[in-house]
Amino acid sequence: MATATCKISPALDDRNRARLESKTYSRAFTDIPNKALPATYQKGLGAIFSALTGEEFSGDGTTFTVRADANGVFKRLYSPTVFSTEEKGLVIRWGSQDIPLQMSPGKITVAGAPKGTKFAFKEEAIGKYTEAVLSVSTSFDGTLYTLPIPVRSADYEDKVSADLLDVLLDENPEAIAEKVQIASDLSKRGESSGSGERMQGPFMKVAHLPIGDYTVTTYRVKEGGQYGTDYFLQVKVDEPFTAPVRTQVDGEWMDVDTEVQDWAIVRPNTSLKKTLAAEPVIDRENPATLRVISHGEYNGFPTAKVMLKCLAFAEDPESFALDF
Repeated sequence: MATATCKISPALDDRNRARLESKTYSRAFTDIPNKALPATYQKGLGAIFSALTGEEFSGDGTTFTVRADANGVFKRLYSPTVFSTEEKGLVIRWGSQDIPLQMSPGKITVAGAPKGTKFAFKEEAIGKYTEAVLSVSTSFDGTLYTLPIPVRSADYEDKVSADLLDVLLDENPEAIAEKVQIASDLSKRGESSGSGERMQGPFMKVAHLPIGDYTVTTYRVKEGGQYGTDYFLQVKVDEPFTAPVRTQVDGEWMDVDTEVQDWAIVRPNTSLKKTLAAEPVIDRENPATLRVISHGEYNGFPTAKVMLKCLAFAEDPESFALDF
């Protein structure tokens, strides 16, 4: 019977996070080997991992991944996260491993979970924000270990709540997958494909970019939005500026004037959407140039005249070949 409790933060404690932030990285994604974790983390995460998989917690495996910018500076820490997949349904992505979740009305678990392992959707403070998590608890060596595992929402601007997940679990478990983001292809991590690379930076509209040229390193397509197909551009910001960006304040999303630097995720206007609908190839080897030519206003809303210069487009026998 457990006599002590230990909750493991997926964001790490301040001291250990500061150590990671002080390091310079040579790659966009750096997997931290489990053997580099402090002993207390190895023990607690090992207990959770073994309860989820029935496997040993290998020192050569990985639980956390650092995302760095183009200058090798720490930008974000990725931890085990709940995603949706076409083949396995809901999974916990733990390093390079996807652990399938099993759901039935009112219950969520994994195959072979030891007796006493608990699963529950909750709201937890992760870093600066409160978000929905799948809380996993298990006992080992007299201690009850708990790991809040963030649930990655399919909609960045309308994040799923633990209350909604609970309702869906009771009434329609299969519907949960629709609320959860599709997992990226691990084999393409670090490549700037239109759907594979994790994007970084604040969300903003193209009309709020200052006049000038910007490098676009990738883009993401989102089907079935309120206004049809939508797109998000990963834009490199060379000179910091202040602009209204989508920010969560007291649990609600609103536009807040914020300093934007290094990277931004930009929502295009109608003219840019037409170019993106032609399926340009945009990655780090084939970056596009986004040119903001001028600013304007329409019905009280800011507008911008822009153009997107792309080096290549996806090959399609039904479309013009543009290499002439």
